[in-house]
Amino acid sequence: MWAMNQEPQSIISETRDATVRPVILTRIRYGLANQMFQYAAGRRLAYLTHGHLVLLLDDDFAHHNQREFGLQVFNISASIVTQKTATQSLRALFPEHRAPLPVSLIEEKRYGEYCPQSGTGILAGRRDLLFRPEVLSWRDSLTLLGLWQDERYFSDIPDCIRHEFTLKEPLDSRNAELMARIGAAKSAFIHVRRGDYLSPSEINVLGVCSPNYYHYAADILRGRHGKDLKFFVFSDEPAWVREMQIGGPGAEIIDWNGNAPAIDITLMRFCQHAVISNSTFSWWGAWLGEKPGNTIIAPRIWAKALPEFQEIVPERWLRL
Repeated sequence: MWAMNQEPQSIISETRDATVRPVILTRIRYGLANQMFQYAAGRRLAYLTHGHLVLLLDDDFAHHNQREFGLQVFNISASIVTQKTATQSLRALFPEHRAPLPVSLIEEKRYGEYCPQSGTGILAGRRDLLFRPEVLSWRDSLTLLGLWQDERYFSDIPDCIRHEFTLKEPLDSRNAELMARIGAAKSAFIHVRRGDYLSPSEINVLGVCSPNYYHYAADILRGRHGKDLKFFVFSDEPAWVREMQIGGPGAEIIDWNGNAPAIDITLMRFCQHAVISNSTFSWWGAWLGEKPGNTIIAPRIWAKALPEFQEIVPERWLRL
């Protein structure tokens, strides 16, 4: 059985009874958008193997990740266990398995560990491996450790992922009214990520998009889809957005869902076009709402410290 504190190994094969459905255990960490990538990669494996998906959470999730666990607001299809009780929980969930914890393990090595105390961001460290194609053909029980920020890990089940990342509960009246206006307009969202990206641990790793990037992207969208295009701007620094006039004088700034990030992602997905920042948060807003004829604009440099890394941005999106 794989122990929680065991050093990860590359891949360890496991023999299972063919009649026993695989268990896909995926570690959930960091903010909501990272959680969504981790879920989607595991969900795809569970979907194709008719297996069980289990989300493994830190015991004190908010303390370890500086974010709240947020997937429970979506229509996800998974069991949830915490590290402290994982062994007994998995035994109870899957008594038919000889070893309740999957002993096969794939660890994504694109990123180092996040360590706020030492000032090391999640993009710092190892760059030795990007996309792991062997994950796509795996058909046995497995533990996934990583971020899995590449749509190829789940691009063959897009309808499943898009459906499961819908909200369980209806929107409140203010957001429902906004959703109606988004649907009635020729709409585009702009997402501006600053906040923690300006911290000493992140500014030289990720960097931030300039005002010129957002202005140029908005001009391109207006040129393609008409000057009557309505912009809805989402940001963790709305005051900066107003000062820089991101989206132009007619843009509407959405600044009231700070404690409900899944609502902002849901609102973004219903916009017809998108200008995203170098943020997985706006990546999901754009990807979930993507349809033929949409224009999605992404920054040419996703991570300042890794300018060669572009795999997260689909080739069909426009990079500026």
